[in-house]
Amino acid sequence: MRKYLSYAAMGCVAIGSRIYVFGRSDKHRMITSSIDCATHTVQPLPNVRVLMSPRMADIIEGRIYVTGYDNDWNTVMVVFNTETQKWEPGTISVDKEVNICTNCCVVMADKMYTRNHANSFVYDPKESKWEKDETLNLHRWANACVVDDVLYYFDCQPYKKVLRAYDGKKRCWRVVKGLEELLPETTSSMRSYVVDHGGKLALFFPKRNEIRCAEISLETRQGGKIWGTVEWCERLVTGKFFFMKALNVVV
Repeated sequence: MRKYLSYAAMGCVAIGSRIYVFGRSDKHRMITSSIDCATHTVQPLPNVRVLMSPRMADIIEGRIYVTGYDNDWNTVMVVFNTETQKWEPGTISVDKEVNICTNCCVVMADKMYTRNHANSFVYDPKESKWEKDETLNLHRWANACVVDDVLYYFDCQPYKKVLRAYDGKKRCWRVVKGLEELLPETTSSMRSYVVDHGGKLALFFPKRNEIRCAEISLETRQGGKIWGTVEWCERLVTGKFFFMKALNVVV
């Protein structure tokens, strides 16, 4: 299983008890597999006929959209149908300015949101159309997740550690209130990762030789303000680890 897990940082998606992994070989050939967490088994997926290095993946209505670069460093996108377990023919055109970043991709209201070092973009698969989102781009979000069609990410900037929320419908950012006691716990963490955990937020913040996790319940109050309540905060594991991505797997 180590062979497959070594590629997980490139792009991975969880559906139920299964994790779909998209990595690459040294020859820009995509390596794909699915990990069944219920049976602890790994199965290879059909080969895609496009030479590309995947950088991110996310799922919309049973289709996994995998985006990466071809041998000429052009951005390309391919689609894997999880119902038929087959790759859909051809590729989807991607605007040249959509130069993607790993771990900067979420889905809200059946649209894919992503960003690069300069801009944030929205992709509508029904119209096969890319658009810029200037409001989303006000913050350099990464390692984010979506709960009830609201994007959440933990801003790890020095002296500005806050949990931020972006409402795609209202196109506005908010800071989640009520987490003042938790914030000092994250002081020494340079990165953080969030994932939807049954409507609550699981916040992972690696520290030196350990990974800690806080479960946060969310509540939208009058005026649209979002409040968070820390249900628990504990050390999960100790040792030297490289945290790649947080996934919600149902077993």
